[in-house]
Amino acid sequence: MTARCKKRRNKNNAIRRAKNKVKEVKKLKKMLGFIEEDAGEGTLLDKLKDITEQKEKEQELELVKKEAMEELIKEETKDIVNHEKYVTVVNPKSKVKHVYNMKTKQDQFGQYPVWYNVRKERKKHLIRMGKATKRKQFRGKRLHFIDRKSAWKSLLSK
Repeated sequence: MTARCKKRRNKNNAIRRAKNKVKEVKKLKKMLGFIEEDAGEGTLLDKLKDITEQKEKEQELELVKKEAMEELIKEETKDIVNHEKYVTVVNPKSKVKHVYNMKTKQDQFGQYPVWYNVRKERKKHLIRMGKATKRKQFRGKRLHFIDRKSAWKSLLSK
């Protein structure tokens, strides 16, 4: 960059700063509360009070929602749970109690644990029902160049 271009750029920036200084100062004063545009609505303190009241109302609503959810969860678990073959686990993030059935591995909401593989369970279920079979291991020497389905014993005997 040449010195002349830099000089011209600095000069233009100085003009721009001087022009925008009035707007920026006004904006800062408004932000800090020294200037109030809406004098009819009330003072700055009234606005702050309104904001804090809204926050308090929101917090109260959140508490009410949380209590209602806990009551619903208690009612659901009360109906379903028969404490013979169940394990209770509390989720550390959401603080929700999950009551897992040891036989089906599902909780009261019908969900599986995080570590559980549902496809594996489906496969086991199909095997129990007799609709699928376990794969038997291939015994004997494996001849990779001959297809297992072909009559390879008859080929070897010749």
